[in-house]
Amino acid sequence: MNKFFCIICILLFISKTENVFSNNLIYDVNNVEIRGETNNKATSRKLIEKAFEKAFGVFIDKTLLREDALKLYKTQPEIIKDLVLTYQIIQKEKTNNKETLSTYNIKFDPKKINNFLAEKGISYADISNISLTLLPILIIDKNIFLYEKNFFYKNWIRSKGVIENTNDKLITYNLALENIEDLEYINNFKDSADLIDIKKIDSFKESTNYALLVIYSTEDKFKAFIKTSINNKAINRNIELNFYTANKKKSYEEAVTIIKKEIKQIWKEQNLIDASITSFLDCFLEIKNIDDYLKFKSILDSIDIIENYSVLEITNKHLKIRIKYKGKVNKIKDKLTKQKVNIRIEDNVWKLIIK
Repeated sequence: MNKFFCIICILLFISKTENVFSNNLIYDVNNVEIRGETNNKATSRKLIEKAFEKAFGVFIDKTLLREDALKLYKTQPEIIKDLVLTYQIIQKEKTNNKETLSTYNIKFDPKKINNFLAEKGISYADISNISLTLLPILIIDKNIFLYEKNFFYKNWIRSKGVIENTNDKLITYNLALENIEDLEYINNFKDSADLIDIKKIDSFKESTNYALLVIYSTEDKFKAFIKTSINNKAINRNIELNFYTANKKKSYEEAVTIIKKEIKQIWKEQNLIDASITSFLDCFLEIKNIDDYLKFKSILDSIDIIENYSVLEITNKHLKIRIKYKGKVNKIKDKLTKQKVNIRIEDNVWKLIIK
């Protein structure tokens, strides 16, 4: 290995060990549309501040649990402004009433956001977009509707009552394919659909993430029961729903919205990170190729829960690195694995190899 090049690589590695954060979709809110007059700098500045506030609302809806998001909806504009790292006006369009429709991309500062949430004692969800296979079952007075005459199966994805912000969308739904074996199995549970074993549903066998949704409708009750398996974690949830006697369609469309929010809440709960707690991990990066230093630096820079890192020891065969991070150690392990880093843990010593 060229010693001069090795030294340069190490210097580059060490040069950025201060509060490193990635370009992470969690902190990016794109395509924020704001309408208003832009007659002068003052009015233009007000539109930008409105864009910051709207983007902050999207951010907290996407990353915080419902009860925590409610606490932050009235955050002062000046505080929100300080949390913004950068923004970009990607489009301006004049409207018929002399107003301007402006579209912004906004990125919040991960370090400031984490400090802000830590001060508030609020955890955030370190989540990514997932695909989930859904099988909705409608039970009306003990009559099971699985595919035909099932509003939820036919309208779950395209229901007009559901308006989703693309910035806030975490889950892409795929409806389970019609399956005669599933129909026969589910029909055995007319009186107790909550006892269905979702692992026995054929339509879920090729899916990593899936959910069984049972909606009960009687004269005096309208409720839902959800059985989910997301990233091999099983969570069940009961939901009480509103039923409008004069408008069944409204009842069903509102139910779709409420249930989707609940499934998103479940996904968040599984990925909470306490921004006030930091931990340290010492690991050894084995050097196989001359550019492993820089590759690993790039990987660390891409992981947003890493607050900073430093080099403790350098030899020709390995690099010892101390990583300061937020969240649980399993989260770091999962993120490194996804970045094609092979991890061996021997006697509590982490040994890493870039694949």
